Amino acid sequence: PEANYDQGRVPLLSAAAMASGVGVEDDCVKQFNDLKLKHNLKYIVYGMNQDMTQIKVLKTAGPEANYDQFKEEFPDGECRYGVYDAEYTDPKTGGQRNKIVFYIWCPDSAKVRPKMIYASSKDELKKRLVGVATEVQASDKSEMEYSEVVERINRT
Repeated sequence: PEANYDQGRVPLLSAAAMASGVGVEDDCVKQFNDLKLKHNLKYIVYGMNQDMTQIKVLKTAGPEANYDQFKEEFPDGECRYGVYDAEYTDPKTGGQRNKIVFYIWCPDSAKVRPKMIYASSKDELKKRLVGVATEVQASDKSEMEYSEVVERINRT
């Protein structure tokens, strides 16, 4: 990509040039829309292909799955994305609600290159997943506690 130079001769790269260049497989969006519209999935876990050039679906789970099972899909030493159809009680009405939560998991134990690629590719995936209510960025399982997630949902 062409660099633009300011008077100090420091290259200013466009946002497109700074993006990770990682693609998103069509199945990522298809599975998300099934979760959102058909409610036939409880969660989806996404990861990168071996070359770190495409985001793909690693696993889906049906509506009978629970949050503890979802948390187990995020291994130490490896980055992941996920979406979870969270059920919670609305504090204002007392009614049951559902919101879709997007997760980016980059544990401290992961290698630097994957952490950088996952962080720079997050927006490419997230912008295709229309209907996400909130985002959780976690590097430790304690940051994924369900009570914290529900609190975050209620603030949005």
